[in-house]
Amino acid sequence: MTSYPNFQSKLGQTSAYNLQADSQPTAMPDPNGRPGWIYVKDGTSQPADKFNWYFYSGTYENMKLKDVQSMSFLGSIDTWSDVGNQAPFFVIYTKPTGSGDAGAFYHSAHAYALNASTNLIRAGERCQFYCLGKPKHQHLNSRLIEFANRIDTGTYDPEGEVLYMTLHSDSGAPLASVYCEELQANMHSFVRNGGPTDIQIKLIQ
Repeated sequence: MTSYPNFQSKLGQTSAYNLQADSQPTAMPDPNGRPGWIYVKDGTSQPADKFNWYFYSGTYENMKLKDVQSMSFLGSIDTWSDVGNQAPFFVIYTKPTGSGDAGAFYHSAHAYALNASTNLIRAGERCQFYCLGKPKHQHLNSRLIEFANRIDTGTYDPEGEVLYMTLHSDSGAPLASVYCEELQANMHSFVRNGGPTDIQIKLIQ
């Protein structure tokens, strides 16, 4: 079944600035003519540069960790030398409670990262990278690659309310190049009569 994005974010517009938040440097059009965004950290970048893409905010919702079915991005890892920190990773942040918060703006953070020793990565190959469960909307001609390593900051509580869902690069990587066409999140029903919901954000130039 063909699926169609229900959101889009265009470079240079407010939606793109909000999504990229404090990323350094910001994404740019792909020089190879692909339709999405590319993030590049090269020899001219600052050592701590990275991207932080916030594609879901639960500020006015009450979704819980247990309600998140899948997170994914469609794109490629363009710089790859079999070093795990060249791959991006997903993070779910939960809302602060005022008791035992693990960070300044969140109660807990749960990262999902690539296991480089068990996955084949080819630089520039269009894939759908995901965590938790397989994405609901899968794309033809894109291999599924799971980010299966979960790293917890703070206690993992399935009842914790979700603050943000994000995609990040590793500031420790001296070089990074990540291309992205779409960010997707799939959620179980968490509102009475609401049913399951999906977010598909198309990244455009």
